[in-house]
Amino acid sequence: MTLIRLMLALVLSTATGVLSTTVSATEKSWKIIRFGVEPLVPPFESRNAQGELVGLNIELGNALCAELKARCEWVDQSYATNLAALEAGRFDAIMPMSATPARRQAIDFTDNLYPLETRLVARRSLGLLPDQVALKGKRVGVLAGTSREAFARARWAPLGVVVSSFAVNDELIASLRAGEIDATLQDSIEISEALLKTPEGTDFAFAGPRIQDEMLGTGVAIGLRKSDPELRLALNQALQRLKDSGQYLAITQRYLAPASDGQSAERTPLSFTAAEAGLPFSNAVQVGSLLYLSGLLGLDDAGKRVAGGIEAETARALESMRAILQEKGLSMERVVKCTVILADIKDFAAMNSVYSRYFSAGHLPARTTFAAGRLLLDACIEIECVASY
Repeated sequence: MTLIRLMLALVLSTATGVLSTTVSATEKSWKIIRFGVEPLVPPFESRNAQGELVGLNIELGNALCAELKARCEWVDQSYATNLAALEAGRFDAIMPMSATPARRQAIDFTDNLYPLETRLVARRSLGLLPDQVALKGKRVGVLAGTSREAFARARWAPLGVVVSSFAVNDELIASLRAGEIDATLQDSIEISEALLKTPEGTDFAFAGPRIQDEMLGTGVAIGLRKSDPELRLALNQALQRLKDSGQYLAITQRYLAPASDGQSAERTPLSFTAAEAGLPFSNAVQVGSLLYLSGLLGLDDAGKRVAGGIEAETARALESMRAILQEKGLSMERVVKCTVILADIKDFAAMNSVYSRYFSAGHLPARTTFAAGRLLLDACIEIECVASY
């Protein structure tokens, strides 16, 4: 009996040790989170007349720290050199940074904080468009170290566009106004605050539609070392809690008003996210504060129906929707209307049991459900929704 009790004690001790390790990993806390930031970009991050840090990213960062019961420490760092500084341990995270495929090879990223819109800005009289044909021989200014610089040098420079890099935006804008460069590639809100909304920006406007390319990323996130997965998870969870509580919207809606195109103040702004090459529709279209999502099937990464029937297809379609919303800086709580199309109305109850797991009781979107008889790829279900910023 003594031997049995000893063995049982050892087993329990080992199990408790494993459990303790797991809990400490998932409940790890941070007293201080250090963010590297270049405070030269209003309205995202800058210093006011008193020298205090202000802006959207500063407010979001401080809110994330408060949610994690940590203190934010802001470290001034040039954007062009922040990747090296992050890896050297000068700070814990870069605030902000767009997650591009090239950058993901070096560092990790949180979920997107909010969407990103890249636009070309030029003098109205030039009639430029954001493509290599119209820009051939033209001089385009970009900020050093940004995804826009990488895009312009990879996509446009080999085709005859002259790309000039600048350390700070003030120097770039001064060069644009002086005619030393013909255009600039910028975040729409940043350039609106820095130039288009100022008296000096009267002669300038957005040239053509927004530019979409994987090299530019889909939104603004927080960059972290690959060796800090726990911090990434904690920040993602804190961000979701801010969205669920409404604090995220309260912060962002004061900064993310659609930028004017400088041509028609009455026109509702549109933003299109293209579907796969060759498909004649958009995956998502933003109209003002509304985001319209195209119908989603329960397909795997290879474009084939997932196995498991109506339950599996419903879950897969809603997971795809969640991923699209996260890229746009939204959560499932912001979905306001859905249309559910079933191949067989007899699947209604099974669909409903899965569907209900993706929306909280207090935030159920309006919904229409009907049977179509047959869907593309013989799918069991198709779901389309509308979300609101």
